[in-house]
Amino acid sequence: MKSKIISFLVLSMAFFLVSCEYESPPTQNTPDVETQILDKKPQRGERIIFKDGDLAGNELVFGCCPNAGPSPEYTMTLSGPLPAGTYDGNIFMNFTGSQSPGDYIVQFWWIEEEDTTFIEIRGGEADNDKRNKILTVTFNAAQCEIWINHVFQETVLVDFTLTRAREWLY
Repeated sequence: MKSKIISFLVLSMAFFLVSCEYESPPTQNTPDVETQILDKKPQRGERIIFKDGDLAGNELVFGCCPNAGPSPEYTMTLSGPLPAGTYDGNIFMNFTGSQSPGDYIVQFWWIEEEDTTFIEIRGGEADNDKRNKILTVTFNAAQCEIWINHVFQETVLVDFTLTRAREWLY
């Protein structure tokens, strides 16, 4: 009886060792496994909407605007006192201080031919719905500086509403 038990254990160990030889260790991920895991992981983006005024746009962006950037690509339509048109550029926005009225900044810039046009708007009154993670900032007669090739051009007054809402992309 002892010999049968010993034989069974030896045979079981042999099968176990052979099966381990053809499998990678569980602590190593192969590139295919890593890709599959990353493909299934949801990405958090932000829906950034400009409406009701001189700026218009609606895009889902990723990695937008913690303190010093990055500044994702964004398509914006400008009207009113701004250089009218639809532009493919980059955007940045954030609170500039204590989140009190007038402490929000929006920057947008684009390159046409050899000219870089940059607009910067400061102001706004924020309504931050923390529960639903939706920020709405209303700009009424906010000062917008227009710069071309790092040379100040003029300041104009603009009106618009900015909405930032978190979205998950699966």
